[in-house]
Amino acid sequence: MGSEAFVFRRQGEVAALVCRPLEAAGFRHGFSTRLGGVSPLPSNALNLGYFAGDAPENVAENRRRFLSALGESRDRLHTLRQVHGEAVHTLDDVAATETEPRAGDAWVGRDPARWAAVYTADCQAVLLGCPRAGAFAAVHAGWRGTLARVVEHTVARLEAEFGVRPEDLVAALGPAASAAHYEVGEEVVELFHAVFPVEAADWLQRPPDARKFHLDLPKANLRQLARAGVRPERIYASGWCTMARTDLFFSYRRERGRGPVGRLVAAIGRAEREASGLPVPPAGRLVE
Repeated sequence: MGSEAFVFRRQGEVAALVCRPLEAAGFRHGFSTRLGGVSPLPSNALNLGYFAGDAPENVAENRRRFLSALGESRDRLHTLRQVHGEAVHTLDDVAATETEPRAGDAWVGRDPARWAAVYTADCQAVLLGCPRAGAFAAVHAGWRGTLARVVEHTVARLEAEFGVRPEDLVAALGPAASAAHYEVGEEVVELFHAVFPVEAADWLQRPPDARKFHLDLPKANLRQLARAGVRPERIYASGWCTMARTDLFFSYRRERGRGPVGRLVAAIGRAEREASGLPVPPAGRLVE
């Protein structure tokens, strides 16, 4: 499905991308941009990742602004120590005493007190929601995670943990490096052809006059979702390229070497007030 399913929700200078069908299915979520923050990356950047290149108080304020634009009053985001693999963790099992992030690249959950979140800065983020079971997931898929079928493992985990039927899922693919810009080496090409002998030729193309092959991350993950049983008409891709639009998004490939690169967040959850039947406070205004 096309990018017309996505709109920006704005509050002041902050802009978050939301997928209307996923929201209509009952899931609060958003894909962040770099706009409207307080981080010096280089200025007024909405960096949402804690790392050495930014002050913790900046990140805390940026998260507050991002979540406020989505109608949230407190930080319920749970992130991972992402390792570009296939490990999927259950959000509901995280103990209050855990202080270190778990190593992995996907969350599944159903607890309305928590939001699942993954970082990106060119990799593909995928958010999933099942309106029947109330379960949701957040997935980080770079080329290694895509090669490891992390989205397929996530759908299988939703089935096993929460009884989700794949055909009931709504999937949203956020901004990522597009096939027009995402170069990969020969070793990556060989790996994809070995693991995906049928699809690799469609996902990997060498544009005219290009030195390297280009990988279509959104297409590869969209195909894996469909193979996992998600209906194609329930899969929505934003169409935004992080490498082409560094005015809107952070891009590690474009910005590395110039200093610290900020991190985007893709987050999903269920509003606690929705779960209790109470009204939900209004979020930022929608902009077509």
